[in-house]
Amino acid sequence: MTIRYTISEKRHERKMTQKQLAKKAGISTAMISFIENDKRQPTFFVIAAIAKALNVRLDEIVKIKDNYRYFR
Repeated sequence: MTIRYTISEKRHERKMTQKQLAKKAGISTAMISFIENDKRQPTFFVIAAIAKALNVRLDEIVKIKDNYRYFR
């Protein structure tokens, strides 16, 4: 599962709109949309802000175990 799907899934689980998540994370609604629609790759700091806004650990968003091949 990719970062964009995970962010979207976690947001929907919390019944949040993109606008609500963006406001809580301190980023634009457009950026949330771009990330979820795979039009932009978020920086580490954006992912961290989103994780904090969703009240999840960073590794739950990044799924390091699933994406291990990128770190070899």
